[in-house]
Amino acid sequence: MPCIDAIHYSVRDNGIIRKLAAYIILNINNDGYKEVLTIEVGENESPKYCLTVLNYRMV
Repeated sequence: MPCIDAIHYSVRDNGIIRKLAAYIILNINNDGYKEVLTIEVGENESPKYCLTVLNYRMV
């Protein structure tokens, strides 16, 4: 069962501070252990982006 969460960071890029989201996608295996599938960085936390990342990783 995949789970997804995001952590927001303020990042300086060429002297400009922007907010980015680090998405952490976990899977809970049949033994109940958590496995990190991926960590992705995106512009913001949106359902559309989450689905795009999940669909890409689940293929």
